[in-house]
Amino acid sequence: MKKLLLVVSLALVSVQGAWAADKMLADRHVERGLKCESCHTTMPPKAVNTDGCLKCHVSYEKLAARTDKNDINPHDSHLENLDCGACHHGHKKPVLACDECHEFTNIKVP
Repeated sequence: MKKLLLVVSLALVSVQGAWAADKMLADRHVERGLKCESCHTTMPPKAVNTDGCLKCHVSYEKLAARTDKNDINPHDSHLENLDCGACHHGHKKPVLACDECHEFTNIKVP
């Protein structure tokens, strides 16, 4: 019985860890206390543009400072002022726009 409980517990931890890695950006914002209306300011809701993101995230320079610890800093690139939506999607899996030309395997996009 103890072995069964251990196996079930480990399986749950594994599933929770996988789910956490697959969370959408909108879910991460909600976990931090934001409501849908914090980003979606119109009804019906429309996609959020870079100006909407920068209301909280301030500027590309501030974002670049936050991601400066990475080997490759996606917010400090030759693709100046790239729209946030090129990589970040609130309700869909994110992409790395840099990978259209490069192949960076060590960058995770939230």
